[in-house]
Amino acid sequence: MTNRFSTSSNESSSKYFAAEENRGRRLLEMHRRLKVLQAKRFHLRNELESLERYATSLDSQIKGLESYQQMIFDR
Repeated sequence: MTNRFSTSSNESSSKYFAAEENRGRRLLEMHRRLKVLQAKRFHLRNELESLERYATSLDSQIKGLESYQQMIFDR
């Protein structure tokens, strides 16, 4: 009878450790995905800031040209 309990105890502990290992792997994968997403977010924020600066600059140039043309036509 001792062997039956030992075998069942070993199976239980094996299942427990396998489940813990799976949880650990999932947690590591989640951390990896989070780092990837954070890197993408950082890149996209920088890209968006560059686009905002470019759009603002272009808008300023357009307004300057429109003002210049308006001045020329008003003469």
